[in-house]
Amino acid sequence: MKAPLITPPEPDPLLDETRAFWREIGKSMIRESIGTIDEAAKQMLGVISLLEGLYFHAITFSDLRGKINNDLLIIYLLPIVLLLASLIAALIVFAPDRYRLNFTSAEASKIVYERVIRIKQVAFQVAAIFLVLGIGSMLLCALTYLRG
Repeated sequence: MKAPLITPPEPDPLLDETRAFWREIGKSMIRESIGTIDEAAKQMLGVISLLEGLYFHAITFSDLRGKINNDLLIIYLLPIVLLLASLIAALIVFAPDRYRLNFTSAEASKIVYERVIRIKQVAFQVAAIFLVLGIGSMLLCALTYLRG
């Protein structure tokens, strides 16, 4: 009895093209990553500034002056503190830094680039967390105000 002849499957003719496509996608993601974080941080700065302005406006024109105790004062100041922390973290995304770089070393360039991305990403994530907490505290203030 003879063993059946096993033939390998024919190679996918689009395999090389698919791999090249995904390599290009990966390269563009790496090239654009700093710009993407910077653009998102700019948009976040706009949202934070708008919320700060609206909140200051609401507090300024409300009838709360002299009517709240220390506990309520903390509740009403909490959004300002959280949004300010978010603003500072979002600004860190744009903070300039000195990069010691050996241009002849690809590995050194990679390490510096990854460090820059990591710092920007962490600062952006911290800003986003404080922004969400700030919005949540604004809702708490609204509930506190409406309950009287």
